[in-house]
Amino acid sequence: MRTEQLEPVSEYLPRGDVVGCVVVVSDYKLLNLGHASALRKAGYVVYTAVTCTDVPRIYVRYSVGQVDLVVFASLVHGWHHQEAEERPEEIPPATDIRWHTRNILQVIETVSSKQQLPPRVLIATDLIEYDCYQVSGDALALAGVEFDTYSATNPPSIVRYLQSSELRAG
Repeated sequence: MRTEQLEPVSEYLPRGDVVGCVVVVSDYKLLNLGHASALRKAGYVVYTAVTCTDVPRIYVRYSVGQVDLVVFASLVHGWHHQEAEERPEEIPPATDIRWHTRNILQVIETVSSKQQLPPRVLIATDLIEYDCYQVSGDALALAGVEFDTYSATNPPSIVRYLQSSELRAG
């Protein structure tokens, strides 16, 4: 049985020319890997983080340029320190919506503070459109988060989103 700790942050470089940079935040390593694979094949540098508190480590460990997009592929728990860690009993479930909203804001603010232009934000529809999780689009809008959504089960759709965004901007 493997017992070593999973790396909380990783860098994935494209094989060809770099067309942009994406940060993916998810507490599931396989989800991070699937997203990184699809994005790097399309020419994007991808940084993955397991938690919101791991995002600053990306900037310590790697030489990060302008981040075009931050993707939230799964929940962004503030209490996590390891992949898929369970919530401590002293943090009641009723506080989840505040934690998730705060943590999403923390990630966006961390990335924005490192560059001149803020990144675009993409959030998995599973997090905000179904009643599975305590994150709401309304709460995020009230917090000032501008975002679009995508299906976490379809990482290639992120590439299409980026390409269509570039066409609209250009």
